Amino acid sequence: MEKILICVFFFFLISIQEIDSILVFRHFNIEILNHLGGNKRLMFNCRENGGSTAVEFLSFNASQKIYFRVYPQTLIWCNLWKGPDFVHRTKFDAFVAHEGFIRNVCGGRKPNVCLWEAEDSGIWVRNNKDGVFNFMYRWDTHEL
Repeated sequence: MEKILICVFFFFLISIQEIDSILVFRHFNIEILNHLGGNKRLMFNCRENGGSTAVEFLSFNASQKIYFRVYPQTLIWCNLWKGPDFVHRTKFDAFVAHEGFIRNVCGGRKPNVCLWEAEDSGIWVRNNKDGVFNFMYRWDTHEL
């Protein structure tokens, strides 16, 4: 009986390591960073199927993290508005629970964060593997 318990415990430890290596049920973060010129503020909110963050305002060089747990079909999209008049806006998928999105857009699971940076030229995302920011989205003009 003792050998069976040891075997079950051993297989349990192996399965926990395998579960940790898959995407589902892992903690992940989205970070929004304001690098708009001229001390402009950034207004944003992010949404997923189950709810929405409050509308936030970030001053220059400030950032905000959004913490969440990845479930199957997790999709988080964000709306960003560029100050001072908040007429320029963009909407984008900030996180998609798909290994290809995490690898190709965020640059992998380490450090489990998709870092999005707002600049006057548009929205950039950091590739975690090499630390380089890649241009992703332009600002659109909309009436509020």
